[in-house]
This record gives sequence, C-alpha cells and structure tokens, in this order.
Amino acid sequence: MNGRYQAAFIIPIGASKVLGRDGWEFEGSGRLSKDIEEYLVRALNVSFVKEYSGIKEYVGSHLKMLVVFDVESKIENIFFQVFSDDFGVLSHACLDETVSSKAELFIPGARSADECKQK
Repeated sequence: MNGRYQAAFIIPIGASKVLGRDGWEFEGSGRLSKDIEEYLVRALNVSFVKEYSGIKEYVGSHLKMLVVFDVESKIENIFFQVFSDDFGVLSHACLDETVSSKAELFIPGARSADECKQK
C-alpha cells in the first residue's frame, strides 16, 4: 500500500501525547494487552506480514496496522495507516469493550483524542 494515508493510534488510556522530531511519542506506564492486538487482527481482517525491530506489521484492504513493542516486549501502542477517508471500521472496532476499557483512539488533527468508547 502506497500513497496518502491518515495516521491513527491506539494508546493506553491516560498516556501523554507529544509530537516530537521523529513523530508522535506516547508516555505513560500503561501498556496494551495482547488481547487488543488479537481482537483487532480479527475485527479489522488484517493479515500478518512481518516482524522487525520491535514492530509487528499487519495489512488489510484499506489499512496497515503496526504493533509497537517496548524493550520488555509489551505493546506500547498500535499505529494505523488508513488509506481511505473512512475511519468507520476502525472506530467501530474500538467500541468493543476489549479495546474501549483499556485504550483510546488518537487521530492526529482531530478535534480531540476520543476514548474508543463513545459516551
């Protein structure tokens, strides 16, 4: 997949968000559970491509999902490249309690970082 995309992230609730020299950085002691990765793979219908430098890459029909691990092999965040203007599938997946109870969806440039669970 090449071309223009919109970035999105799933991060632990409460993580700080800072745009640094190398892109978005998220700080906090929380980590995402393996259950979230497994759920998103099924819900977004993405396929494993490869693993490299602490990152697992998955690809679907309109998005790429990168699972980013820390030095202890725990999930720091999940980065998405969405290659269409439709965030519906991703937003819908975030409504599930598997994700919404532990994480928030952050879309840079959106008005605010919305928790995955809509209130």
